[in-house]
Amino acid sequence: MCRSCKKACACGERTAEIFFGRDILNEKAIKGVYCPKCSGDVDTHSAGTVYDNGWVLELDMDVITFSAPLMGILPGEVTADRVFDEGYATWVGITPNESETRDRERAEILKLAEVDLSVYLRAMKKWGMERERRFTEEGWRKMQGGGKQNAGERRE
Repeated sequence: MCRSCKKACACGERTAEIFFGRDILNEKAIKGVYCPKCSGDVDTHSAGTVYDNGWVLELDMDVITFSAPLMGILPGEVTADRVFDEGYATWVGITPNESETRDRERAEILKLAEVDLSVYLRAMKKWGMERERRFTEEGWRKMQGGGKQNAGERRE
């Protein structure tokens, strides 16, 4: 069973939900989370940071390196980007708070099922397609082919 945890960003105004794939890492692997408002002073070129659309996830590279063999990664080849992109410590969903926004949006559409099932089904399909398009246009890392484009943009 895989775990997740919610972490408040450094300024305390927003929360990110972090998923630990394959149940290898845990909360100890997370040093900090920074929303777009509080990420401005964070060194996004640091080996332990993952940049995603203004958000920064800071990983504890000592914990990550120690766990690298369990992830099938040689300690010398472990990077925060790789750990994030391969799902060992990543957002739950596409964005840091997607589970909250998804549940809220879905609840609104679910009300249509009580009125007209066919309208509900069309609304769900449209909602799913629009979310995918929106996430891609906004530049979320998981929608950019594993973060390669986003990582390259921040590190040039």
